[in-house]
Amino acid sequence: MARRRKRSIRSSGWMQAVIFNSLLILMPVIGAQILGGAFSGATFSDAPSVEAIDQTRNNMDEAFAAMAPRNAADKYKFWHDIVLRELTARDVNAARGFLMTAPQMLSRDEVKELMVAANAEVTGTEDERIAMAALRKLPVEVSQRFAAALGSARNQNTQAEPVEESGSGTPDEATTEGDPAADEEDAPVTEARFALLGTHADLANHSERWLEGDRVDKLVLKITGIGLAQTGDQDSDVETNIRALSILKSARRSRRITPEFTEYLTDRLDDALPDSALKPALEDAFAELATTKVRVERVRAAYQGAIDPTGLARLETDLAQIDRIGSLTDPSAAVTLIEQVKDSADLRRVRLIAEAGGDRSVALVKQMGPHALRIADTGVRWTRELVLQFMGLTAAGLIMFWVTLSTFRRNLHRPPRLEAPQ
Repeated sequence: MARRRKRSIRSSGWMQAVIFNSLLILMPVIGAQILGGAFSGATFSDAPSVEAIDQTRNNMDEAFAAMAPRNAADKYKFWHDIVLRELTARDVNAARGFLMTAPQMLSRDEVKELMVAANAEVTGTEDERIAMAALRKLPVEVSQRFAAALGSARNQNTQAEPVEESGSGTPDEATTEGDPAADEEDAPVTEARFALLGTHADLANHSERWLEGDRVDKLVLKITGIGLAQTGDQDSDVETNIRALSILKSARRSRRITPEFTEYLTDRLDDALPDSALKPALEDAFAELATTKVRVERVRAAYQGAIDPTGLARLETDLAQIDRIGSLTDPSAAVTLIEQVKDSADLRRVRLIAEAGGDRSVALVKQMGPHALRIADTGVRWTRELVLQFMGLTAAGLIMFWVTLSTFRRNLHRPPRLEAPQ
């Protein structure tokens, strides 16, 4: 009986040791998953909360204050040079962003003068009043350069997209030049909001070259195809998609998309416009000879019919983020911000920075590069998966505590061993 009891105690102790060691390994793994899910950006919401925006804005102010030299005498020169640098690069958004950060980058006495001048302004938002007051602290020639760069940027944003080069080195526009039918067909899409997407005739030409195996950027082709396929619809979501696709096309054409984000976008666009549906539809569109007008209409119908609604819905979640970034800054600034993005989490980080700072976000990215995305502070968003993981970690901790307590009590009440008489 005593031996059986000893075996039971040994077996129980062995099992508790196994449980304890297993939990010792498992708990750090669960904890790492919780931290990763909470702070990696996987739980970012499509629309940031007010608390996240406020905290990110505070982080931005601290980051700009940390950029300036500690010596008060050097602060103005540093700020002056950095504004002048952006004006020389004709980046008006970044220059305006640094004007808005003058209260964080200048010395205490200069900030007092600046805020008095800003409060004396009777028009504009708080940021606009700060920017106007900060501009007056700069030399006249710098103010003149800012005004000239601002006018140039406005003109650039209203210009149409440059002509795309074909694989043979001949502009694609030459294939439709002088064709009244093509001009009539493309008239509805010559508005500024569609300028970056090109024309339906361009889309038809590029699609035909793609089918023939010529060198065509398939990513740009699908961006253009999805955008132009929706131009006839009067819907706010369609307007959002077109603006966002125009920004993406501009970023792709200027080679300002990271390889990681390019791969991500390729998957999204392939889901929204799969090759298995697009190629047969385009082959049917080009099967018979037709006038330019009929040919263009067939290509448009091919793209419309090949779009997968489920894949397009997933793509639209990212397009909404890009359009919001563009509306908070402008299309050219949105390209600068998107240049740092690698995945959907980064895209939402950029959206949060733009929500918190407007043009300040452009200045932050120009100064800090990809490290600027760390400024975004979303806090912890408790999802069901995160709650279950936390409950599992709590249960593991309680079991570990019980095993430790049970082992301690068993050892405490174990009778002492009697030494054998000699």
